[in-house]
Amino acid sequence: MQQLLTGKKRLPGFTGEWKKVSLEKTGKIVSGGTPDTTVPAYWDGDVLWLTPTDVTSLREKYVDDTKRKITQAGIKDSATTLLPAGSLLVCTRATIGYMAIAKKPITTNQGFKNIVFNKLFLPEFVYYFLCTQKHEMQRLASGSTFAEISKKDFCKIHISAPPLPEQKAIAAVLTTADEEIASLESDLSRLRQEKKALMQQLLTGKRRVKVD
Repeated sequence: MQQLLTGKKRLPGFTGEWKKVSLEKTGKIVSGGTPDTTVPAYWDGDVLWLTPTDVTSLREKYVDDTKRKITQAGIKDSATTLLPAGSLLVCTRATIGYMAIAKKPITTNQGFKNIVFNKLFLPEFVYYFLCTQKHEMQRLASGSTFAEISKKDFCKIHISAPPLPEQKAIAAVLTTADEEIASLESDLSRLRQEKKALMQQLLTGKRRVKVD
């Protein structure tokens, strides 16, 4: 990731310089918000509403469901905004640096700064790049109650990016690596369960070992 996302290692067929740009140049930066929790008409609707807890429990980079949902009235009467699929949702309060890419239209609470990308940037590429910048984002955070990155500071975070075709190629390589890791983790989990079951049988005498 470090080599591919900094241009130190190039995929075959790609040349040319990368551009360093601030996040505010990649698209529109949108903050989240929370509808009034004392108004029932704002809650239990069909609009996804993301919290940091939803993101930290994810096992992949995409999100297509949330624990709580709000109504259209909740959007209208609060600071939250309905974001399109493909938006990058970045935790900038408390659990700083956790991210997800929206697979469906979604809203978030105020613990996020969200990027609605222009046509020059691929959400998956920026996601992977910011994964390498978690420590930098945490360094930018301040606050007495909750550590938080301000919208002003978030907008000024810089990324290095090649043209869109190379972004897509890099993201495809890293996505394949993620899928292989997930498959290996699934195999490891299965083997641990098999070991646990075997131990129960062997250590209780339910299953005996044959000795020649």
